[in-house]
Amino acid sequence: MHYFYTNHTEDPMCKSCETFQDHMKQGEEGRKAAVRILFEQESIRKHARYFFWKYQRHVSSSYTDWEDFYVEIVLRIFQEKEAGRGPRENCEGYYYKLTRNICEEMVRANKKSMEAQKQLMNLDALTGDPEIIEKVVHYIRQMNCKCSTLLYHYHIEVELVRDKKQLVEMLLQKCGKQYTLGSIPVHLSECLDKLCETIHNDPNNLF
Repeated sequence: MHYFYTNHTEDPMCKSCETFQDHMKQGEEGRKAAVRILFEQESIRKHARYFFWKYQRHVSSSYTDWEDFYVEIVLRIFQEKEAGRGPRENCEGYYYKLTRNICEEMVRANKKSMEAQKQLMNLDALTGDPEIIEKVVHYIRQMNCKCSTLLYHYHIEVELVRDKKQLVEMLLQKCGKQYTLGSIPVHLSECLDKLCETIHNDPNNLF
């Protein structure tokens, strides 16, 4: 589903977008000023508060309150605008749709991830065979850094890591990449899909 607006150089910018772009040309200090501009826009705060409570059952597992969610939304908007995918006009509608779609994305990812987690975490209990877990670890170690780190610490490690902030810090430390808190459920779901595909396509048939 495509929901981002594409920039066209011939289209006029609204004042806030023009100011944002001007700051982005001024190096690191300009980037910080551009983020502050987004935090000062009441419409972003209003939409974040509204959709947090509307989708609370799904997003509260990742965010303790709506203000944490609001910070995540501002960072996502910043990333989209920085990449040139933000609007040049009608910012109000853009912020509304982006915030709503982020929530719906998290709902889909959480549902998918929860089902996959249930199956993976029940492997040992269902088989009564701890060697099954070792086989899963064998596959996990073959995966890229992001997936191996997330899957191992979220599903396999004796002391499981479920805190999103801790997982973000682990990915930065072990993989050298910065991810947002809200993206963790999406990445977990993607990595579980890759794990299932890897197991299914393995010619050695460890299962």
